[in-house]
Order: sequence, then C-alpha cells, then structure tokens
Amino acid sequence: MGNHARPGTVVVREIDHDPFPVDAEEYVVRELVWNGIDGRSFELVRRRDDEVLTRDASVDAYPTQEQIAAVLEDHGVAVDLEVCKVCRNAILRSTAYRHDHGWVGSCCWDDRLHSTA
Repeated sequence: MGNHARPGTVVVREIDHDPFPVDAEEYVVRELVWNGIDGRSFELVRRRDDEVLTRDASVDAYPTQEQIAAVLEDHGVAVDLEVCKVCRNAILRSTAYRHDHGWVGSCCWDDRLHSTA
C-alpha cells in the first residue's frame, strides 16, 4: 500500500520559515521536503493569498536576501536593500535593525545590541 511515486516527485512536507514584511505585505520562505530524497526546495510565498512567487524558479538552498529582492521586484514590489555592517551581506531594509549609523541584518542581530545603539 505505500507511496510508489518516483523519488523526488511528491512534496511530503512544507515548512514555513519566519514571515517577514516588505512594503506592507508579509512574505514567507517555504521549504519543500520531497519523497525519497534528502534534497529540499525553497519557494517565496505571499502570505495574504498563499501565492507562490517562485513557481517557475524555486531554489535548492534558502534564498539570499538579494534573491528574495529580485523575485519581489519581478512581481512589482519596491524593495530596498542595505548592507549589514557586521557581515557585509545584502539585507532587506524592512527586516534590518537600525544601529549606530548603519544597519544590522537579522543574520547578525543580537538583542544585546539594543544597549549599544
């Protein structure tokens, strides 16, 4: 009786990562777990209507902030990128923290930084 589908052809689990806002709209990176393989796929989803924005181009690793920005811009969403002053990676301004004349991404943010701003 089990599932006899070819490995990697059926999504067996969806994992929504923490939502984030951009231009007054919430988005989420959704991780797809496939049957019979270790590989994963990741999609960018608008939460309001559960629309998958990466339907034709899901990625095999958690997308970078630059990849997220590119997908959103392809869908007409205005996106501002900054540079994290700790790791120097591109970050979405809408998810970054203003700190000491610069920006710190959620990638490097620690609540202890509140006391040093």
